[in-house]
Amino acid sequence: MEGTPRVSLGVPLYNAERYLEECLDALLAQDYPDFEVIVSDNASTDRTWEIAQRYAAADARIRLYRNPRNLGGHANYARVVQLARGELFKWVAYDDVCLPSYVSTCVRALDAAGPRAVLAYPRTVLIDEHGAPLGAYADGLDLRDRRPWRRVAGVADNINLCHAHFGVFRLDALRRTGLIRPYLSSDYTLVAEVARLGEIHEVDPPLFHRRVHPRSTRQAGGSTRAAAVTWFAPDGADRTRWPRQRMLVETVRVLATGEHRLSTRLSSAGAFLVAWWLRRLRVRLGRLRRRLCDRMCGPLTRWLCQQLSRRSVRRLLRWTQTATTKGSS
Repeated sequence: MEGTPRVSLGVPLYNAERYLEECLDALLAQDYPDFEVIVSDNASTDRTWEIAQRYAAADARIRLYRNPRNLGGHANYARVVQLARGELFKWVAYDDVCLPSYVSTCVRALDAAGPRAVLAYPRTVLIDEHGAPLGAYADGLDLRDRRPWRRVAGVADNINLCHAHFGVFRLDALRRTGLIRPYLSSDYTLVAEVARLGEIHEVDPPLFHRRVHPRSTRQAGGSTRAAAVTWFAPDGADRTRWPRQRMLVETVRVLATGEHRLSTRLSSAGAFLVAWWLRRLRVRLGRLRRRLCDRMCGPLTRWLCQQLSRRSVRRLLRWTQTATTKGSS
């Protein structure tokens, strides 16, 4: 491909032989023509490098790089961002599948929105290890409010399985973040950072097939904690302790610092913290309600308890959002 491509697709790899061919076939079948594929192999010990070389020899859009040793998954994700030449950028996980109009749909969404949108991603369908659909997944991260703190609160309130960070970014915005960091759920921190920078747009239709399988590094690094330690820190340093608490502390710290105005930093950090704890409170209240109903209620009373609990939580959320809006205005 002559000239600088508009979109860079970064593919960080480590021992990816099982699904790599399917992944690369899907990328090369994209109907958006102006892209490059950046493959960075993290010193794989299986056939990953051999497969990547074969594909690169057949298609000049693929650029190959190989680290001399395993630097850790987070460092390899940063590596493909560093090597990107396009105006727009997308990370690609080796075990997921992007349907042919994925890139073009996200690019159109960013072009239509203009600079205020910094990330666009499509809806998600979960698939199993053999590619069979498991069902649609609602990400709930369509965040178009003009106020940064409201977008950040939306991340804290809705994020679970994180797919938005596999969408298409404006590369200059992505490079203003800390990217993927060396701890579990650091993608939550990244999406919160991005939401502070600009709008996140979810687009139709569902063009992203996220594979759920035991060896996925996005499921606590696979089936064991040791696998998670290896993905983040192949030197053996365990950075996976207290994952939820560390994510919360790091996210609030990141949002409270940086290049933004002090009011934006403090409101964003506070919004994430309050929304996250309200979400945890809802979960705990729901568990308590279910336990009480299971012990004390019949079917009809259990249904009444559910309705009353939902109404109480909605009233609490409305009151909190009203108080937060008045305090920030």
